[in-house]
Order: sequence, then structure tokens, then C-alpha cells
Amino acid sequence: MYAQVCFPFFLNKTFTYKVPVKFQDMASPGVLVNVKFKNKDSKGFLVSTSNQVNFKGPINSIISIENQIPQELWHTLEWMSKYYVTPIGKITQTVLSWAFKDNSIKRKSLIKEIKTESLDSFDLTHSQEKIYNNIISNKRKPHFIYGVPGSGKTEIYLKLCNHYINKKKSCLVLVPEIALSSQIFDRFKNYYGHNVLLWHSQTTESYRKNTLHKINKKDPCIIIGARSALFAPIKNLGIIIVDEEHDSSYKEVEKQPCYNARDLSIVRAKFSNAIIILGSATPSLETYFNSYINNKYFVYELNERYGNAKLPSVKIIDMNDSDQKISNQNIISHFLYKQIEKRIQNNEQVLILHNRRGFSAIKVCTESDEILHCEDCDVILTYHAKIEQLICHHCNKKYSIEKYTKSNIKYLGYGTEHIESILSQLFPSSNIIRMDADSAKTMKKQKEILTKFQDNDFNILLGTQMIAKGLDFKNITLVAVLNADLGMFIPDFRSYEKTFQLLYQVIGRSGRSDKLGEAIIQTYQPKNQLIQMSTNYQSKQFYNLNLESRKNLNYPPFKRLIRILFQSKSLKNCINSSNKIYKILKNQFKDSIIGPLPCPIEKLASNNRYHILLKVDAKEMSYSIKTMQYIQDNKEQLVNKNVKLLIDIDSISVL
Repeated sequence: MYAQVCFPFFLNKTFTYKVPVKFQDMASPGVLVNVKFKNKDSKGFLVSTSNQVNFKGPINSIISIENQIPQELWHTLEWMSKYYVTPIGKITQTVLSWAFKDNSIKRKSLIKEIKTESLDSFDLTHSQEKIYNNIISNKRKPHFIYGVPGSGKTEIYLKLCNHYINKKKSCLVLVPEIALSSQIFDRFKNYYGHNVLLWHSQTTESYRKNTLHKINKKDPCIIIGARSALFAPIKNLGIIIVDEEHDSSYKEVEKQPCYNARDLSIVRAKFSNAIIILGSATPSLETYFNSYINNKYFVYELNERYGNAKLPSVKIIDMNDSDQKISNQNIISHFLYKQIEKRIQNNEQVLILHNRRGFSAIKVCTESDEILHCEDCDVILTYHAKIEQLICHHCNKKYSIEKYTKSNIKYLGYGTEHIESILSQLFPSSNIIRMDADSAKTMKKQKEILTKFQDNDFNILLGTQMIAKGLDFKNITLVAVLNADLGMFIPDFRSYEKTFQLLYQVIGRSGRSDKLGEAIIQTYQPKNQLIQMSTNYQSKQFYNLNLESRKNLNYPPFKRLIRILFQSKSLKNCINSSNKIYKILKNQFKDSIIGPLPCPIEKLASNNRYHILLKVDAKEMSYSIKTMQYIQDNKEQLVNKNVKLLIDIDSISVL
């Protein structure tokens, strides 16, 4: 018997090995094998077996066989390799990186006893109970829970997991960001104790090993994590829950495979015969379309908050109104100032969203009136006052500001660092904490900030979109968005959708207990439809209007978007390679091809960027992917060796 083995590299080929008789019963796709590769001991995954091979040279034998990942997971990876046009070896390197490490446990860690609550300590409402019963009795298609913020989706998740744990089946709960995983992890651990395990890139080596050990024991467990948790080797999977399914963090956009964990969750659920749940207050347009127009998903609505909580009232502040200006700044309105003051006096908490970190951009006031840009990127630099440096938020390159004097620079706009100093001046007796990519770089720091805020050590939590979703703090009675217009005019087909989701989600952080909540939205466009619909809870109106626009422009969900991205330090190489690929595609996609064109962000990290966009009918995807596979297989002949090629299937951005 012979085996084809893949290794964790970007190679469009597998390698042939003999399978010794003693291993032949175990030799099936998805087993991890130890072999000699280029005279070195290496690990690879067995892809297929056969009784004959065409290879005429000397063939090494498999040395030993280790663990096998669940067959349904291996089938998911095979599907992933074909759909996202990425060699299976690269897939294993990306999503099964733990398998190539030493996972042996030197000594067992002491397990502290955890006091757990009974799930009987809370009851589902009539609406929740109805959803729960419908879900456990129907596997025919995915289930989408469409609930306003605070409607109790997590309570349904908890009860559903209990149903499958009692049936000796494991559960997988995906959240979009690592920062959110700790909060939902604590909630689940409160009821399930040590049966709840975290899986993401920031867990320690020893924790990862212990988690793998528990999974391999075959006892049912609940795995909670970001998108990489989808590939945990869970056996006997009963249910997959994708919370905040709309979030762009589920999509890999920087390297192949450019997979979407939400879509792959549906694939894995199908292979494992598990229930799949998508949940969101602000679904992606694709999920809304598949639920209400295409009827591909069961959809359940939760239009009221759980318990006694009520949706917050929303006030729009027109920042063009000169009466709203206070002090020597124009980011905190007079009305907002008074409302923050009132909450602090009442010992209540305030959440403030501003989706721009750093201090501000900088303009040099000379004859040229130059706004400072990164040398390596087509991006404006941001000044960070704490370290007195300019930073590019794309390539992270730092620049000194010493050559400029205070008299010839002007600060443009506001970042969270700048706003923090303004708030400290306006509210000197209050405690303010900031949470963004600068102040909370690690999961430990994120958890520390959220814990301190949960314990009422701080009055005001200021942050970027990290604080806009998934957080549940009972004492927040005021949410403020300082500039609702940010992000609305980014030249991308999803900019309106993402802005709507951000506003709607952050409004939902207010008033999540018996205390009535309020949200204040500051804008320079108070009559804008998006602002009006997000603040009046008119989500269906927004989605229907946006679907009409997408249909007219042939964008998802009406078409599938394939993006071919070319990146190189040489602009000439970028243009020549993209033109070569265009010649291959122009006849097959003559009515649906855009480009080759420079990307809206033309340069990143010293690389020039060109792209080709293909808008494809769903029924044509199979043939389109075969064409992409041809390009991938012949990349060395078609694309200059100094050009990085990225094929992004179901792209979510054109930036």
C-alpha cells in the first residue's frame, strides 16, 4: 500500500510513501504520520492511499502513525482546500498548527474545584422556549436567531448546549474576537465548570496541551473561541453556534486560505451531522438574504429584551449646531457633557465609542500644507502623544516628530488618546479607562480592563469597535458615539452595512438591566437614512434598502465576489502580472470582470497593489473555482516571482 502525504507548506503537490503492513489498518485520510522528508524527521497528514503508484524512484516508508483528526473535520478541510483554492498542506499548516508540535503533558496540572450554578436558576421566556424546541427538533437547514441586543440569545445557547451535553455530544461556540471569548467563557463556566474550554491563539502552551488532552478523552465538552476554534479536533460534535455571525473578524483576508469561519461552520456542521446556529442583532446581508429571501435558513426573531430590561432611548445630536460646542474642542457636545455628568453623579457607567485610535493626524503648516503620510503605505499617519511618535496603523512603522516644531503642526481630527485627555479635563473627578489596540494589546490586558469596569472601578469606558459588541455590563446607562459618520464614506461596498451594524450594536450596550438606558449619537448628518434607521431600530428597512442597492450594482449576496490581488514592490511587475491573468479571464468573465485596477489603498508596507474583481452567479461558482485553481497551479509561469498573488473567494472588501 502507498500513501500520499502533505506537509505544512504552500506546495501544490503531495509526496508518496510506502505504508508498512503493521500500519495499513490505521492508514486513512486525516491521520498524522511521521516520515523522512529531505532526510529530516517530519510530520505530515495522510491524504489518500492506493495500491499502485507511477513514481519510479526510491520510496521511503512511513515511520509511525499518530492521532487521527475526526473524519468530519478532515472532510471539512478537503472541502476548504478545493473551495478556497489552497493546497491541503497549506490548509493543515494554517488550521492544524498544533498537530505539528509536541503535545505531550509532562506533569498534570492541579484542577481547582469550581462552584457551578444550575441551569434551572434562569427560565427561558415563552419566545425563547419556542425557539429552543424548534432548533432541537430540526436539522434540515441552518438556524438563524435574529434578536435585538440584550434579547437573551446567550440564554438559548446555554440551554441548547445542556441538551447536547446530556446526549454525550460536544458543543462549539464561536465568537468573533478573543476579547469577547473571555466574557462568554466565564458565563458558560459558571454553569458547566471544567467542561468549558477556551481555544484561540493567545492561550498558553500548557493550557493548549491540557485542552487537547481533554478533547482526546472523548468526554463531551464545550469549546469557546475565535475563528481558529472551528478546527479544534472535537469528537462527536452535536452543535455549532456562531455568535455575532455578521462580524468581519470571521473572515481571513491577508493570506490564503481566505476562509470565512461562519460559512465553514455550516460546512463542518453538515459533515458532522450537527445543528448549526447563527446569531446576531445585525446580520450580514448574506444571512438576512438567506433567511428572508432565499429561505435557506430557519429564522427566529426576538424583538424584546430579556427580563425587565428595555431598549434604550436614542438622541441624535447635530454637531453643526454651534450651541453644542463647549470649551475649545468640538468632539464632546454640550448635551452629551450634561448627560455624562448626570450618570457620574448617579454612580452609573458610561460607554463612549470612537472608532479611531491614537491622538490625531497631523498637518504641517507650511507652503505645501502637507498631511503626513506613511512612506511605505498610501495611508495617513497617526500621532501618538504618549510615545511622541507618528505610527502607520497598517504597517506599524514609527516616525519621529522631533523635526517639527509645535508652531508649524496642526492636529487634525480626534483619536481615542486625544479624547481621553479631553474627558479627563472635562470630568477631573471621574475615573476613565481606554480600550483600543494600543492600551489593550493582549487578551490578559483586555480582560483586566473589562474586569475593572465590571467591578465599577471606572465611570467611563472609552474605546474603538472592540467595545461595541458582545459586552454585557448592567450599570451602563449611557452610550455615546462621538462621530457616527466615521467609516460611512470608505470606498467599499460594505461601508454602509458595517457602519449600521456598529451603531446598532453599540446602542445595545446601554440599559441592560432594570435601569433605563440612553444612547447619544453625534453626527454632522442627522437626516442621513443610515443614522435615522440605526437609531430608530429599523433594521429590516435598512436591510431591504441595502439589498436593493446591492442588486442594482451586482454585489453580494446577489453575486459571488472573487478578488485576485497582486502585490509587489515593483509597480511594473504588478501591472504586467495582472494583465496576464486578465487575458486568461476576459473571455470567460467578459460580463462580470472589473480591472485590473489599482486598489483603493494603492500601497501597503512598500507593496504596490492591483486587483481584478469577478462578480459571479452562484451557479457558475464551480467552474469559476476550477479557473482559479488553474491560475494557482500555474502561478510560477503566469505571475512574476516577485509578485505575491492572493485569491480571495467570497471577498468581503475591495480595499
